[in-house]
Amino acid sequence: MTRDELLDFHVHVCEDARNLMNLKNRDYAGGGGEEPFANFTRCEAMGICETEAGFLVRVIDKVSRMSSFLRSGKMHVEDESFYDAIIDVVNYMVLLGAYVKDKDEDSTESLGETERRETESSDWNFSEQTHVMHHQV
Repeated sequence: MTRDELLDFHVHVCEDARNLMNLKNRDYAGGGGEEPFANFTRCEAMGICETEAGFLVRVIDKVSRMSSFLRSGKMHVEDESFYDAIIDVVNYMVLLGAYVKDKDEDSTESLGETERRETESSDWNFSEQTHVMHHQV
């Protein structure tokens, strides 16, 4: 595979992931699109785990299935392919990133000016992390 073929594959994966997220989020999320993380925040509301951990549990489930496939060469759930699992992992990461970004923006908006400046300089600031990642790629 050449670099151009890899980048074409990337575009295809991202398009497929976005289309699937658009459909699935309509089923899972409540509030007519106003609560895109509803199915993930429920685990925290029920006292099971923090929302972020809920995202990661789902990713680990998919990675476990993919790992089993790589060892055995067979996906036992026949209506879900290895590619489908990749798309799901991509979407879980996008959802987690969006959730953390949204949570970071909400907490920054409620802070006073001094606290806001301190938060903006922290390692947890999503905008800063995104800026750093963009320059590393």
